[in-house]
Amino acid sequence: MVVVGALVGASLPVWAAKPLPPGATAVIHAVHTAAGQQRHAALQRLMAPEFVWSFGGNADAQQAIAAWKADPKALKALHRATGAPCAASPDGSVECPRQAGRAARARFEPTAQGWRMVSFVAGD
Repeated sequence: MVVVGALVGASLPVWAAKPLPPGATAVIHAVHTAAGQQRHAALQRLMAPEFVWSFGGNADAQQAIAAWKADPKALKALHRATGAPCAASPDGSVECPRQAGRAARARFEPTAQGWRMVSFVAGD
């Protein structure tokens, strides 16, 4: 069974195998919209400062935004990932798309500032 969590007034449902944690749906929708419109500043506000975007040790939201400005394909991949069904993990985080394996995937976690995207990676 698939549960659809939709935002009030939002046109994009966030699909999940089970209900997502409160607050996660709104941030996923906002990231999806900002990525689709290539709104870098809006994306950065939705990211944790210590954002992981490369397994090579890069863990900084500003570095990720700079790289994405140089490579618009990354935002297209983020838009696709956040538009697919997401899954809540046992640790309380949410990953989009669910069961991504080594494909591009975004991870969201609750922080002191509310839900934030904490990583967007592909590969191991």
